[in-house]
Amino acid sequence: MTTMKHPAVSFSLVTLQFGLIALLLLQLPLSLNTFVLIVEAIAVFIGLWAVQAMHLGHFNIVPDPMPDIELVTDGPYRFIRHPMYFSIVLFFLPLVILDLSWIGLSLFGALFITLFIKLTYEESLLIEKLPHYQIYQERTKKIIPFIL
Repeated sequence: MTTMKHPAVSFSLVTLQFGLIALLLLQLPLSLNTFVLIVEAIAVFIGLWAVQAMHLGHFNIVPDPMPDIELVTDGPYRFIRHPMYFSIVLFFLPLVILDLSWIGLSLFGALFITLFIKLTYEESLLIEKLPHYQIYQERTKKIIPFIL
């Protein structure tokens, strides 16, 4: 089965993702709690590590694979297929836990669901584009190391 790229879907998912991130930044209180800052620093490190492993210029904000894409399986991609999405989830998680408001939890849940839909769509395209992607899927988790 061939999955077709749909630019409107791709851009809608990216818009929704960044809109939810903006709403979370506006809604959740900033925290100077040491634990929160450590978790956020780890999240930023993982995101930057993923960008470095992917090599600048070879990743795309939209879920559509770039024409010259190559499968990256080193760095954080050794453990999970979407470390950049994981870093976003990890960054907001301690803030959501500290706030524990319905609005914060709802926005965080909506962001997680959006990222999950986006990565599922992206993976359907990657299977078509990269011959060894299904083997890579079998030995790595999607978004949360050792869990999911």
